[in-house]
Amino acid sequence: MKLSVIIPVYNSMLYLDKCIDSLVNQTINDCEFIFVSDGSTDKSVDIIKEYQKKDKRIKLLEKENGGQASARNLGLSNASGEYIAFLDSDDYVSFDMYKVMYDRANRDNLDIVVCNYYLAYPDKLEKMTNNITDENEKVITREEYFLLSPGPCNKLFKKEYLDKMDFKFPEGIIYEDMASIPLLGLGDPKIVYINECLYYYVQSEVSTMRNDTYKEKYEDIFKAIMYLYNNMIDKGNNRELEYLFVYHYLYLGSLNFYKYRKFKNIDRIANDMKKYFPNWNKNTLVVDNFSKKEILYMQLFYYKKYFLIDLYRRIFRKNEKE
Repeated sequence: MKLSVIIPVYNSMLYLDKCIDSLVNQTINDCEFIFVSDGSTDKSVDIIKEYQKKDKRIKLLEKENGGQASARNLGLSNASGEYIAFLDSDDYVSFDMYKVMYDRANRDNLDIVVCNYYLAYPDKLEKMTNNITDENEKVITREEYFLLSPGPCNKLFKKEYLDKMDFKFPEGIIYEDMASIPLLGLGDPKIVYINECLYYYVQSEVSTMRNDTYKEKYEDIFKAIMYLYNNMIDKGNNRELEYLFVYHYLYLGSLNFYKYRKFKNIDRIANDMKKYFPNWNKNTLVVDNFSKKEILYMQLFYYKKYFLIDLYRRIFRKNEKE
């Protein structure tokens, strides 16, 4: 079989029809769609079973609730495709996504293929690109791979390569992508980036990281970043690891905790940065990929200057209004 698409499902009944329709209408036929119900309590399973009656490529696994990582891992252990793709159950894909990506992977026996994606809002689409090249595609290096978004859903992976890397998502945390997907760069994979938006990342309130209510699970970032550190340190890409710490931990992590005024968590991030990467601001990847405003924010987080952050944000917003 050419392709296995793994779709974890948890109470996604409002989005499943569009998701499944985008799969059963794919222009590649030799594939399977593995839905893993992670303890769904709504009608998600019933919807999948109805589609199963019409399309034998749809497979359904059911398990007790254990999180997205455990659902993906179960799907992966049951996949028989030459290549593996991941799809979130509230998202959807273009009808030719998997044919385009599989054909490109198969042509040169690639380990990973990456495409662009849309942020799909109710009233608009926002194109998200990696700004790697203006050409239709590019062979990207191991170092360039580490700088990509760690989400798995805009990527196609050779199963043989995943097995070689003994790949699994770390279970029990919500930042499993950030903790694990970058590690696939350590095996010197053959990677091609396709400069085309093929995946639609729906911006809904039901998704794990898309709401305005603070969750204790946000603190899983501490476990995730150390998982990444312990598995990546001193394996030839410490400069890229430092960049990942800066972007996902010092920048995004601090901004998220600041939004909810969780200053003790930002203190912890700052202390970890001083322990593991005290010279982060001299990293050329950081200098080249962040604006001066972003670096200023990170400096203020690093030195725990929350009063100055509040003042800066008030001034900045005032200037924006003017």
